[in-house]
Amino acid sequence: MARPKGQGQKTKELIAEKAKKIFEQKGYVGTSMEDIRKYSQISKGSIYYHFKNKEELFLYTVRTTSEKWQTSWEEHAEKVDSATEKLYLLAKYYAFDMQNVLAYTVPEYIATENIDKIMSNQIFELIKPEFEVFYQILSEGIRQKEFKSNQSPNDLAYILYSTLTGLSITQFMGYNEKQFFALYQSTIDVFLKGIATKTD
Repeated sequence: MARPKGQGQKTKELIAEKAKKIFEQKGYVGTSMEDIRKYSQISKGSIYYHFKNKEELFLYTVRTTSEKWQTSWEEHAEKVDSATEKLYLLAKYYAFDMQNVLAYTVPEYIATENIDKIMSNQIFELIKPEFEVFYQILSEGIRQKEFKSNQSPNDLAYILYSTLTGLSITQFMGYNEKQFFALYQSTIDVFLKGIATKTD
């Protein structure tokens, strides 16, 4: 019997939504497909119809979460004019996102899976939507002469992306929420002193 139009996709999204909660609670390694089946109350056959294994389900969950992040970011970024303002907004937005528990399962996934198998494209595909935001802002700033152009926007994007991502560890080092968000804003101050054409 054919599935009603759209029902299959709804089921797939429901599975991913439930799986996300389990991954957040138990991590990538600690989560099993049986855990997801029990929590979602969806049959094992239906889960495996949509996802061949836990890795595929995890990657789908991370991708959809990243896509939602990008959509939300674009809505907020439209209200800001300069590239400099966008960097400060991105820092605030990113600090909030780094408190998302799912963000910590990606390094765990990378560390536990066969790195040779996933290194070529999949790792970059996981971070590409967010990295593109950094790249676009920095490219815009260089075009508008807000930032120096002696370094490529690609290199600058990697530097800033890595820095803001790495700062997430500070929330486990005694920083409260206010300090955590302030640190992200301060990072942009420090970064801009190196690339801004004019400084106060």
